[in-house]
Amino acid sequence: MIIHKIQARSREEFSHKVAPTFAERHKAVAFDVLEGPDLQAEATEAVSLVPDIPLVVKLHTPCCIFRQTADRSSLRKKLRGQLGALKQWIDPNSIENREKKHALVADVIAAPSEAIGERLQKHWNLDSQKIHYFPCPFVPSSELLEIPIEKKDDKTVTFVGNLSLRKGAVHLAQAVPRILNQFPDAKFCFVGGGGSARSPHPHQNMKQCIMSYLQPYHQAVELTGNVPNDRIPSILSQSNVCVFPSLFDSFGFVCLEAMAAGRAVVGSNSGGMAEIINSAAVGRLVPPRNPEQIAQKVIELLSNVELRVQMGVKARERVLEVYNAERIGKLQEKSYLRAIENKFRSSRRLTDKSLSIRDR
Repeated sequence: MIIHKIQARSREEFSHKVAPTFAERHKAVAFDVLEGPDLQAEATEAVSLVPDIPLVVKLHTPCCIFRQTADRSSLRKKLRGQLGALKQWIDPNSIENREKKHALVADVIAAPSEAIGERLQKHWNLDSQKIHYFPCPFVPSSELLEIPIEKKDDKTVTFVGNLSLRKGAVHLAQAVPRILNQFPDAKFCFVGGGGSARSPHPHQNMKQCIMSYLQPYHQAVELTGNVPNDRIPSILSQSNVCVFPSLFDSFGFVCLEAMAAGRAVVGSNSGGMAEIINSAAVGRLVPPRNPEQIAQKVIELLSNVELRVQMGVKARERVLEVYNAERIGKLQEKSYLRAIENKFRSSRRLTDKSLSIRDR
């Protein structure tokens, strides 16, 4: 295996720089398939240099999803969002249109969840026959799997993720007073960066916004900021309930981490997390932007140690059974083979059409 490191200050710069390197390597080894993400259409330049290669576009979270889940808490913000969306739609060179065009020319569109696939199929008018649904692989670390699933009567509620509006940290913060009303000794840990991002409230960033809700309860709350990945197992081991109330996620690796750690999980029913938490046996689901529902589910889980243990066992089993590399690897291979087949058929149709025109 050869790894090429590309120094770039932006995704757009990366797209330009990686393309000639890819084309040069393709001449030497003749790659079978090129896979690139939807976000900012990073493989566009590479495909332009090697147009005959089968292309797989992997869906993650493109810019249109970020726009759709932006703050719309006031009329002004709502109008500004609508005008921004109109501008992106009209401008053929906008990032949203480049992402859409990139997906439309793909031979296969790999969707890690039905939620993201169906949403973008409608938004971008994608060919449903080209969408191949299979989750991302997840191989939990030994540190996660070695966390004991035990009957601890602690009451620590943990959020792991960027402190952005899309991840729902504000809505968990709004649920904290209701939970503390039932469990005054509960503790809350918000793990993740993004505190300087814009919040729903003018003149406040996300960290300030969250703390404005939690100021009367500051002794029960910790905001850690960014932490190294190797600290996550330790944080999860000290947690009883993990809450991920995103407005929308195409998948949900942080949810899988918590499930692998054997924690009781409350996740969003909007997006791919609802497919990970596919039954009440492995977790609880809440609608986005709903602090009351978040509080109800957390209170239910904090009230029942036996339920948390049973849920943790089932959750870990599901992660190991469904998201292992061997199972997902076979689905990934099918995706690549389908892309090769689709490219061949497309090239054959173009050749036949060209011959037909000449015959006239």
